[in-house]
Amino acid sequence: MQIFLSAFDVVPDLRASNSRHDLGELLVIAFVSVLCGSNSCAEMAAFGCAKERLLRDLLKLKHAIPSQGIFSEVFRVIDPKALDAAFGKVLVDAATLFKDGDVIAIDGKALRGARDEDESAQAA
Repeated sequence: MQIFLSAFDVVPDLRASNSRHDLGELLVIAFVSVLCGSNSCAEMAAFGCAKERLLRDLLKLKHAIPSQGIFSEVFRVIDPKALDAAFGKVLVDAATLFKDGDVIAIDGKALRGARDEDESAQAA
């Protein structure tokens, strides 16, 4: 988790100075939720609520999980170039953790919801 937080620390926080949620933690929740299939700010907030216990174990989270409105506000005002640079840093830093030949398995069919006709929706 530190790889994410250190990379997102360089993203300027353009929100009001009295914002409740730490920008780095909010971006971690957003990033992880997108990796798990979220496509909107509403889905990011729902993911955060569904995984709140795990997220509280991994992050400080002084307040409640950010709402859809908070995610929307952040993505309206955030500097896209700074966010892109932060994501690039996450990827570079994560790549240093792997040895040559290591594989990261990502199940694209599960992310897209594709499945055989006889499989239930829960199996995806």
